[in-house]
Amino acid sequence: MGRIVTFEGRGIGSNCYLFWDDEKENAVVIDPSASPETTAPVFGHAIPYIRAILLTHAHADHMMNLRKWKEATGAPILIGRFDRYALSDPNANVADLLGLPNGDYGDADRGLEDREEIAVGREKLTVLHTPGHTAGSVCYLTSDALFSGDTIFALGGVGRTDFFGGSDKSLAESVRSLLSLPKDLTVYPGHGPKTTIALERLYHSYTPD
Repeated sequence: MGRIVTFEGRGIGSNCYLFWDDEKENAVVIDPSASPETTAPVFGHAIPYIRAILLTHAHADHMMNLRKWKEATGAPILIGRFDRYALSDPNANVADLLGLPNGDYGDADRGLEDREEIAVGREKLTVLHTPGHTAGSVCYLTSDALFSGDTIFALGGVGRTDFFGGSDKSLAESVRSLLSLPKDLTVYPGHGPKTTIALERLYHSYTPD
């Protein structure tokens, strides 16, 4: 079982997560809206143990401190391959719409494929391609947790589809696929409190096939 700590990105309300194995020797940061300085007390001096910087999608509110994490750790930036282009496009990553400066976040080190596995020490994350909020949105699945980005939120919430690359049809299919996951999974969304798959089955209008 991996360990998870949640941080809220300053001023924008986006969740940033640290996930690591029991020995704290391997960790990843997911959606780096919070700065490395904010999260450092969890590890003390162990920031160099960050093995990857993972993005659930390429919206600026989830990657405000992306370059700081890259500079602090040297870890590779990984994102769903269909969202990779948006890192450097302020219109596609909605930096302009959100009023956030410096909307060019450079490039990722690699685009991720559906069902790809990412090793985090003795733990692993499975990439789930969940388009709808953006074309390249992904979630990260562990044995007991799901990092859902802006695909689903607590109490029946879903991500907007009126941004570039959004699709109501794709989002509905993605939500159905997530709600078919084991009921005891804890869900860590891109905004707001954590929830469970069991609870979201009660609240969401989408139901698994």
